Amino acid sequence: MKTTCEFRFGFWDVTARAEAHFAVSQNQDYARIEDINLEEGITFPDVATLEPGFGWPLDGSKEWLPDNARANTWGWWSTDLSGADLAFANPPTLTVNFYDESGTPTPHSSAGITFTFVATLPKVVNIKWYGYQGELLADQDFTPNRLDYFCDYQVEDYYKVVITVRSMKYAHRFFRASSILFGVLEILDGARVTKATLTEEVSPVTLTLPINKAEISFFTPNGRFALLDPTGAYKLFQWKQELTGYKTIDGQRTMLGKYYLQEAAGTVDAVTALTCVDIIGVLDTLEYKGGIYDKVPVETLLGAILGPEEIAFELDPAFEGMTLSGHLPIGSKRSALQQIAFAIGAVVDTARSEAVRFYPAPSVATKDIMPARKIVGHKITLEPLVTQVDVTAHQYTLGDELKELTKTTLAPGEHTITFSSPVSVQSVTGATLGTNHPNYCTVTVEAAGEVILSGYEYVDTQTVHTVKTEPLPAGAKPSAKSVSTATLVSPDKARAVARRLYAYYQLRYTDEGQILPGQEQAAEMASVSSLGGKTLTGYIQRVVTDLAGGCLETITLRGR
Repeated sequence: MKTTCEFRFGFWDVTARAEAHFAVSQNQDYARIEDINLEEGITFPDVATLEPGFGWPLDGSKEWLPDNARANTWGWWSTDLSGADLAFANPPTLTVNFYDESGTPTPHSSAGITFTFVATLPKVVNIKWYGYQGELLADQDFTPNRLDYFCDYQVEDYYKVVITVRSMKYAHRFFRASSILFGVLEILDGARVTKATLTEEVSPVTLTLPINKAEISFFTPNGRFALLDPTGAYKLFQWKQELTGYKTIDGQRTMLGKYYLQEAAGTVDAVTALTCVDIIGVLDTLEYKGGIYDKVPVETLLGAILGPEEIAFELDPAFEGMTLSGHLPIGSKRSALQQIAFAIGAVVDTARSEAVRFYPAPSVATKDIMPARKIVGHKITLEPLVTQVDVTAHQYTLGDELKELTKTTLAPGEHTITFSSPVSVQSVTGATLGTNHPNYCTVTVEAAGEVILSGYEYVDTQTVHTVKTEPLPAGAKPSAKSVSTATLVSPDKARAVARRLYAYYQLRYTDEGQILPGQEQAAEMASVSSLGGKTLTGYIQRVVTDLAGGCLETITLRGR
């Protein structure tokens, strides 16, 4: 069995694309320079041109320029041809200024700039980087030798870049480029990868929302990422730089998902280590303001959480038309997703996908793990007996007693006041009310003094729904599990939630151990067979894959 792994690490400035604004000295009238910055990249139509000996071969291989040319993406395509001396009389120039949505200039740092050129290579490209005051930070010429070319020159804290194409490899040629990237795509594979562990984990009933991790160590003999080098590239590591993993087993290549840099350890003994998390780990760092919900479609609520981050999600048809009622406090977006998934009975899965998927836990085993694949050393654990599950349902109604919600002394300026439980603010004295939200409000104070907020509190009517073993097995001791903080579990959903949870706790056997490489995934239902003829069937809750060590998998399966 032959196994390999590969990682594509986006060693680029993570905010440069969103904050880059382009101006170009020349471009074909059907081309939009902004297309050079598209994340998904673009492909040029191979159209006929009047470039001598190149642009119009008589073999029918070129297309006519389409009538609706602007419907295509072209990027940067000069209007002038290079001269007989290969140089441009009027060099194509691209100016990139960086600023945020408010127009505030923003600094960026990268190990260089990557271009994708099209059809013909430029001979000399000059790049100038400028600082906040417009001062020149760096001025460098590059001579590209491939269509995907990295201009390797590290510059930190630049606010503007000016790119000038001085000449082409051949006379009488247009300059074309389809993409620009402020950094470089690092390919980590083969012997360069010294350690690679992928941890994929789910909770079949979403009691928790685990974070998947990719931990990669790779060989860097030139000390490029040396921790103690003040001019080195180590300082260019940034939170959320992307890493996409792949494994290949006997020629079958599998995409392992997209991960985001959480921590980087500088080069020690010529080895650099990266710890990356999946998108759930990113959502754990992002705040969600929550709210009060009354029969809100699940898809709408997921869109409100994931949409602003431009995170794709897939909601299984089993949840189509389902609504949620209840309350979400201020917290992380990860905790909000956990509450939603627990209430509707969804598994949340990001493994081997670029989307967050929500689907019911499977009820039928789709994988059989035979004794021949098991490596000696599997451990079987008997989980404690659970004879009762209590789930508290929550129903929120607005109270009818006007109360003083908070009283505080505030300085002049805008302030945010948060509430420990949901309210409806009706009036403010000593300040002007701005945003009015069940979990918080903003007020503007003109003169320092006492600020009083008055309004109504939401009443949380709680009912406990119980599922228990009746009668108890002989000699069994009653043991209960309870969930009381699932505030999106409304009375109409609590019974089903309690039954799911009870059924899960009846899966009392856990098998943990290594198996030979395969395509097992967390959340799948599988059967593990032993040499004694016994079979354990249940949910794969965790898969840890040693990608640099033959793709051996350590699985944790809970079943019966």
